[in-house]
Amino acid sequence: MMTRIDPAALAERLAGNPLARRIVVLEETPSTNLAAKALAAQDAPSGTLVLANRQTAGRGRRGRAWQSEAGAAVCMSLLLRPEFPAEWAPRITIAAALGVCRGLRVFGADAAIKWPNDVYAGGKKLSGILSELGMQGGERPFIVCGIGINVGQRAFSGELAETATSLLLETGHTVALERVISEVVCALAPLFPACGEDAAYAVLMEEYRRLSCTLGRQVKITGVDGVRCGRAEGLDALGRLLLRTADGTLLTIQAGDVSLRNAEKSEEREKE
Repeated sequence: MMTRIDPAALAERLAGNPLARRIVVLEETPSTNLAAKALAAQDAPSGTLVLANRQTAGRGRRGRAWQSEAGAAVCMSLLLRPEFPAEWAPRITIAAALGVCRGLRVFGADAAIKWPNDVYAGGKKLSGILSELGMQGGERPFIVCGIGINVGQRAFSGELAETATSLLLETGHTVALERVISEVVCALAPLFPACGEDAAYAVLMEEYRRLSCTLGRQVKITGVDGVRCGRAEGLDALGRLLLRTADGTLLTIQAGDVSLRNAEKSEEREKE
């Protein structure tokens, strides 16, 4: 029998949490992000948490499909109505990655952040994040932060066997979905407000850097403008990656797919 989220148990765990002012648990939905956007259009409050027992068309960055096994994964989206400028919205993804990483480390997973929006463990993807900026009525901005977490999968098929992992595979322990959700949401609660305060955000960024598995390494980044190779030296104030190429140029990377494997070989070919 498929494991389902217990709304009552979750509400008890998250009582008083500003990110769970309203909890919506759907039996099935194409995408929790789409469901959260629809609620935003209906004037749902900031702190609306949308979850699904089964997600049939989840999305990652650049429109990629996010595959989630029903009953074995957390599929959730948070509706936020931040008061800071819209151009600071990328900070939310940085905060979300840190919060998810914090929450999963509670269970013993050796979680680390892979820029820009993934959480890895054991060199494989444990969680993905997709934050989207929207506008209600043309004048009220909102952010939907979607989070997918592999929790109870015992195995992955096809290419995912080489690239994906789960909390169960990393720790050897079965954990209730409600507990994973509550730990992550509680970890996120103080981080999102910090995105609107420069001093607090600077502290957040320091912890993000410590938990990064990207910074300080040779990486290959594939983006809309081609492939770039170099050393990931740091992040700017909005969380954009600072990449030092072989000729010494420092590039600011807004987005892209980061490969940590064979990056050194790619850089050597770039030098030739």
